[in-house]
Amino acid sequence: MNLQLGFYHENLYKPEAKIAQEYIKSRKLNNETLKSFKIGFSGKFDELYQALKKQGFQDLEILESGLVNKNDNGKYIDRYRNRLMFPICDARGRVIAFGGRVLDDSKPKYINSPENIVYSKGRNLFGLNVAKKGDIKKRILVVEGYMDVISLHQRGITNVVAALRNSNDSTTRMAS
Repeated sequence: MNLQLGFYHENLYKPEAKIAQEYIKSRKLNNETLKSFKIGFSGKFDELYQALKKQGFQDLEILESGLVNKNDNGKYIDRYRNRLMFPICDARGRVIAFGGRVLDDSKPKYINSPENIVYSKGRNLFGLNVAKKGDIKKRILVVEGYMDVISLHQRGITNVVAALRNSNDSTTRMAS
């Protein structure tokens, strides 16, 4: 998934990512934060698919990544289109999944990678790989979402992670 990570992160700095750049500016995220969390941007329709094909990947491999789907017309389309991309890493910092936030009024607001042999929402925490670089030996703060982790981290609160769940996951919902 490092190839996809690089693809999304590099896209964030392209002129076509203006909508994502404006969102980032409105959330006051700095470049250091963007790089620490490897935040990216997904383009339109099949940009990732085309990039993976150029790298020599076969259609089956690309579909198995969970980042590309095949539509009813038999066309390969990127799972994430026109979204701010949040790489989900394991504790060692290896990318195991992605979350994508829509930047307009489209629904759903978030799309997450499907669970697979490597990625299980209930067994991972967003931001743990970054939080581990600080001092989390005594306390760790669990917050709701990606932007909560990122915003707090940028403000110097680095012992923070987010549970990987969606609002319908009652089994992992935390008491308030």
